[in-house]
Amino acid sequence: MKLVLRGNIEMAEYITNIVRNFRPDAGNPDQLLINEFNSMDTEAQGILTASLSAGSPGGIVSFTSRLFDDASGIDKYLTTVQNSSVERNKQVDNIAAKCSSIRLRIVRVLKQGKYVGSNPPTVMVRNFIRPKRGYADEAISIIGDVIDNVPEGETSATLTESTTGETGLLTLSIPSQNWQAAEERYSQFRSSLGRPIAKRMMDITESNSRVPFFILANTIAM
Repeated sequence: MKLVLRGNIEMAEYITNIVRNFRPDAGNPDQLLINEFNSMDTEAQGILTASLSAGSPGGIVSFTSRLFDDASGIDKYLTTVQNSSVERNKQVDNIAAKCSSIRLRIVRVLKQGKYVGSNPPTVMVRNFIRPKRGYADEAISIIGDVIDNVPEGETSATLTESTTGETGLLTLSIPSQNWQAAEERYSQFRSSLGRPIAKRMMDITESNSRVPFFILANTIAM
């Protein structure tokens, strides 16, 4: 009999993402990222993910994500970052030297997802959705209804909206136990493209990109 993990992915209102684009010649930065993630003196739960499948040119792309109940938590977190120890700042600088760009993105959680699996997730698939001008609210409503109608015993995605950088960009983040589970979920999505609701989403969006990330570290209660 398998243990089934069930639960909301830590109720949060905001998520900060430190997005790092590594140079192609940077080598494998996984351990550097894990060490830096674990060295952060913060009460905010978080998840560290990395991908070679991102659409931007270059090498690995990583997301260091932290969850907050409200915007005041972001203020506290950023103050902690600014007051980091000399040793931690060296870690951050060593990583930055291997990057072509580093950005801080803040997103607001619109719909909270849940994870159901016999083991902790190892893959996080992010779908970046750019609605056409004037159709953001409709896109959010359609996606929200889909999330609300996911059966209780199945994993559902978390929907967020960017509040910095490219504002209005929607992201669907869905954890999977492994790569096989992520691909099975994608196959289910492909089989639903003929439905009217899917066709409507295609009509009102400019682009939709699917990027799978491996989970390198995770302190989020699931």
